Amino acid sequence: MPLGRGKDTTCGQANPSATPRAYSRAMIIIPELSIEEIAVSIKAVRKAKGLTLRQVEEKSGGLWKAVVIGSYERCDRALSVKKAITLANFYQVPLDELLGLHKDVKATPREKITLDIRATNNLSPSDNESANIRNFATLICAKRRDWNGEVLSIRNSDLTTIALLLNKDEATSYDWLLNRGLLLAKP
Repeated sequence: MPLGRGKDTTCGQANPSATPRAYSRAMIIIPELSIEEIAVSIKAVRKAKGLTLRQVEEKSGGLWKAVVIGSYERCDRALSVKKAITLANFYQVPLDELLGLHKDVKATPREKITLDIRATNNLSPSDNESANIRNFATLICAKRRDWNGEVLSIRNSDLTTIALLLNKDEATSYDWLLNRGLLLAKP
């Protein structure tokens, strides 16, 4: 049976309230990394925390053996999802940071992004994405106490939020805004 269709289970048990659903592959964008790149990232996180392999073992109270962490970092041992989550929690970093997935997700640096709030009024009121952008702009203006209501400077964190609202990555979200005439052109 294809993924997302038919019997839905929770921890091996049938889920009686499940309804058939289809998942879009475009929902999650995960950069393809080799196991070597992931291993390098795991080692980089440990070093960024200022820990040696022995210190990891000591600090974890023996939960993480130095030889095991070293094996992950050398690609000599497979790291399960469950252990990756536990290791990320131990290092107190997000899982994507531990695995090195954060690098390709970031938007390309841009000088300045300015949202033309006036242009949002020209978008279709029935379009959910457009409504989300209008609501977001209104909220940000209120939080910043910017009552001009014509333009809004978009920060990198704002672009990340817009990407979440649009269910796209940051670069695609930027293009979406640009194609709909919602960004002011640079002088």
